[in-house]
Amino acid sequence: MLTTVKAKWRENAVSHFMTELIDYAGLFPPAALPLSEAIHNYSSYITGSDSWMLGPFVIPAARLNELEEYKDKFNQQYPFRLSVILTDSSELQTELKAIEQFLHTFQDEGSVDSIEIKLSQNIKPSFLEKLAKDTKDCPVYCEVTGTNEQVQSLLDTIELVNKKSSKQFGVKMRMGGIRAEMFPSAEKAAFLIHECQKRSLFIKFTAGLHHPIRQYRKEVETKMHGFVNVFTAALFAYNHCIDVKIIENILLDEDPSHFSFTPAGLSWGNMTVSSEDINKARSLFAHSYGSCSFDEPREELGNLSIFHEEVTE
Repeated sequence: MLTTVKAKWRENAVSHFMTELIDYAGLFPPAALPLSEAIHNYSSYITGSDSWMLGPFVIPAARLNELEEYKDKFNQQYPFRLSVILTDSSELQTELKAIEQFLHTFQDEGSVDSIEIKLSQNIKPSFLEKLAKDTKDCPVYCEVTGTNEQVQSLLDTIELVNKKSSKQFGVKMRMGGIRAEMFPSAEKAAFLIHECQKRSLFIKFTAGLHHPIRQYRKEVETKMHGFVNVFTAALFAYNHCIDVKIIENILLDEDPSHFSFTPAGLSWGNMTVSSEDINKARSLFAHSYGSCSFDEPREELGNLSIFHEEVTE
């Protein structure tokens, strides 16, 4: 288990890489758990030895009114932290009121750490400007989809709004799903990471990142992106401004031995990023990813032989 690594290296590269990396999305496919089971899992994770890797519980805003009966599972020491998914439909104001009601009900025993929303292709800056006011200081991640040209247009709109406001919107990218066609190509993912880095837009990922290293999976009949690949690519993009082709090559790499953690940093090929720079990039750029499993990613990472006491020569 990765916990043994954490116990040995308190303030180090792998700790900074994994801290609050995984937002728990047990309600979503392929797990698609009942709400009661997903909340039971989350309440056990936040008191467990690997809780330092855990981010908020991901939930659609439409289900916030179902949470009150689970209030006794949480307290001020172990609050119910949420990442709430909004819709861009006419229900938006109702959903924002549901967030207010959740916060009123849970008080210090719950929080909304972030908000997620999928943007339509014809989104207007005025929509985001109003959303910025309505969501106050809460970070908002805008899911962007479409062709590279469409994605670029959406990012331009987000960047424009960010320049006008103290509120900063980030970006959310879907990295997979339950069918092969739901997995974006490495080229497309590299394009988005590169474009977000150029615009200083923070980013989170979701779906399809159960495994640390890119690999073929029979259950979806395609290659799934690895979360180590994705965040290594993002960390190097942020700290070294690497070009889009190098980002793509990191995303495509299926050899775990090419990735190396030491207490001082993370290396891929002949490039290295320090522990301090990992921490900075995780804080300011590559925030987290949503996963319907909290167990699978950390257990598989802990079983890899990519952790070393000294820098590999």
